[in-house]
Amino acid sequence: MRIFDSKNLIPGIYGITLSVLTLIAATNLIGCGGSRQFVPPPPLPDDRQHIPEPEVRKYNYVADAFDKQFTDQMEQSMDLSRQFRHLFGKPKQAYNVGAFDEVFNSSWFTNRNANRKISLEEIARGPNTSDGPDTTGTWQVTRAKAEGVTPGFSIKDKHGDRYVIKFDPKGYSELATGAEVVSTKLFYAAGYHTPENHITYFHPRILEVGEKVKFTDSHGKKRYMNQNDTKELLEKVETLPDGRVRALASKYIPGKPMGPFAYEGYRKDDPNDFIPHQHRRELRGLRVMAAWLNHTDTKSGNSFDSYVTEDGKSYIRHYLIDFGSTLGSAAHGPYTSRVGQLNQIDPHDFTLNTLTLGLNVKPYEKLTDFKYNSIGFYESSMFDPWHFKFNTPNPAFENCSNRDGFWGAKLVMSFTDEQLETAVAQGQYSNPEAAVYLLKTLKERRDATGRYWFNKVNPLDNFRIETIDGEQWLCFDDMLVEPGLEEEEDYSYKYSIFINNESYKSYQDLGNETRLNVRDLAIHELSHSIEDFNNSTEKQWTIKFHKIKKHYGKWVNVYLDYEDVETLKIIGIEREE
Repeated sequence: MRIFDSKNLIPGIYGITLSVLTLIAATNLIGCGGSRQFVPPPPLPDDRQHIPEPEVRKYNYVADAFDKQFTDQMEQSMDLSRQFRHLFGKPKQAYNVGAFDEVFNSSWFTNRNANRKISLEEIARGPNTSDGPDTTGTWQVTRAKAEGVTPGFSIKDKHGDRYVIKFDPKGYSELATGAEVVSTKLFYAAGYHTPENHITYFHPRILEVGEKVKFTDSHGKKRYMNQNDTKELLEKVETLPDGRVRALASKYIPGKPMGPFAYEGYRKDDPNDFIPHQHRRELRGLRVMAAWLNHTDTKSGNSFDSYVTEDGKSYIRHYLIDFGSTLGSAAHGPYTSRVGQLNQIDPHDFTLNTLTLGLNVKPYEKLTDFKYNSIGFYESSMFDPWHFKFNTPNPAFENCSNRDGFWGAKLVMSFTDEQLETAVAQGQYSNPEAAVYLLKTLKERRDATGRYWFNKVNPLDNFRIETIDGEQWLCFDDMLVEPGLEEEEDYSYKYSIFINNESYKSYQDLGNETRLNVRDLAIHELSHSIEDFNNSTEKQWTIKFHKIKKHYGKWVNVYLDYEDVETLKIIGIEREE
């Protein structure tokens, strides 16, 4: 049974038209190394247009896991065009990128820290609009669960605000609650939509069971909840010496719940949903952030669609939720060293164990201990940004190209040490050494992420025109050198200039300078005078950059347009995959 079958999810006419246009634009950006006339693709329409209220989407966890682990893998193995694209290093690129290979703000993503370094106060605040549930009055319990290792319930505080209350597993105080809050701050700062997640401390006496709260007790019996049930529930969690309980309060997401989103296909009742999810850059690139933060449980069930109304328009906004299984926490307890190394059901590992009679000991099996119960198993020595595995295969992640990975790595590398320290502080870890360890591991995995992905494509980025001492310069950053990830100093930059597919200057040496003088380039390189340059009929040219480390690396084309020498502007870039 296929849960979200993209073959059966047919978008509206509007969606189909936009998909075709997007494909054409994406194809325009894929070319060979030579120069050509560059036509910037038109920006995608805003997907936050008013739509009628859709139906709530149903989700079957078991069937979806089976689909992703077996059905999808079988289909991919029989998809010959996909196999040939991977064989020749020409994967399908994301459909929703613009002229600068970036994504637009949308109902899925809002460009934040990688676009503009946000303040430490913004990192600490994250998506929060309040300080969490008010503990000075009673909390009315409106829903509860007793099954599983850790209990949970929903409450309404004295202001009428609703929250889901979640707890740490007994014996592992701060583990899940800390992981959830820290990861929320980072995912939100990167640009994803997340719930408001607060660490809260409350005394059990403020709990008051509402009328006719349906409840399944620990024996599996369905009945109405009573006041004594709250005491039994809280016996499963840690209690502080003063009688209070530490918990995670996740505020109800605004709008009307519409169920989870799929990581492939479309939502057929949403005319705004015109990009196949497996070809959205922000979902493909999520693979990089998820690996960094050990977010192995990136299934559809940990997503949330909400029908929201803003400025008189109602549309679906897409959220990532449930970060209790991130960093070193598996929600019900600490992760083991197996996390990130294997899928939950891993046929390849099963076959290898069978053939070797279980005698093949993997490196991760030798790492069994962790130092802090509040952090769990989260380390950097075995972290492999590319081979990191998730509980179940994710269709968007499996389509992640090097360009998607480069974009995702820019999200990860955008976080400064100070920003990470601020995010970790929001986990409110009582042991300072545990917080220091978590921060150290986040930084090490961040840098490993940058080293891997920035070496997969040309690492030059942030091309811009700057005025320095009265002169215009074309400047850029080396994403390996700028943050200090570059280990070798033996490198240089070379550039070529093309007009109308003709090479005017080939492989000019910049040394390790990261800027070009625009006036000199325009006049001395391409013409004999300002008048000749300004009167030229060709108003677009291409600069192809290479980074040289022992040999030529991959190229990045920078496309420029101008009216005269003083109005040069960058209109797009293109990276070799």
